[in-house]
Amino acid sequence: MLRLKTERADRGSIVTGVRENASRRGRGRERESGQALVEFALIVPLFLAIVVGIIQFGVALNFWLDMQRLANQGARSAAVNCGTGTNQCGSTTLEQYLGRKTTANPGGQVISGGNDPTVEVCYVPPSQPPPGGWVPDAGDAVRVSLNERYRLQAIVGLAKIDLVAKATMRLEQRPSSPALPLRTDQTNWVLTTHTGSQRCKV
Repeated sequence: MLRLKTERADRGSIVTGVRENASRRGRGRERESGQALVEFALIVPLFLAIVVGIIQFGVALNFWLDMQRLANQGARSAAVNCGTGTNQCGSTTLEQYLGRKTTANPGGQVISGGNDPTVEVCYVPPSQPPPGGWVPDAGDAVRVSLNERYRLQAIVGLAKIDLVAKATMRLEQRPSSPALPLRTDQTNWVLTTHTGSQRCKV
């Protein structure tokens, strides 16, 4: 009889222990799920910033590729004096032709939306100009530059990067086309004296 009572007491304590352990495990799971939620909330902003940064970098790279294509195209057009027969520089100046197509500039290029670079076409003097003075002619270099200050929109519009595309080629003909910058005007030459907002800076 005593042994039976002892066995029953043992079984009761085992059942009670199992119930307590199950209750503890349940509370532990609740604490773990709350901890996971807090960790997720801490990681999400960093993850989103990385994703947005990758997207913005892709847009900036696309803009730069557009600009580099136009710089190469413009340098080639300038090198051949805007071509013969068909005008490779368009119906306006080469700088306008390489700019973004708008109502004010209908002869411009169709490029990525939001991409609106400034264009410069400049003649590059030789490192040692001839004694009698220098004027750009066949064999000299012409440089086409496109510049844009790109704003990273998704980062509260605070960050900005300068996108620059350049292409330089040798003139195959004398640059006499009215679509090209006047070759006798030194403001169209790449000179060390050009500073600040002046065009054709070194």
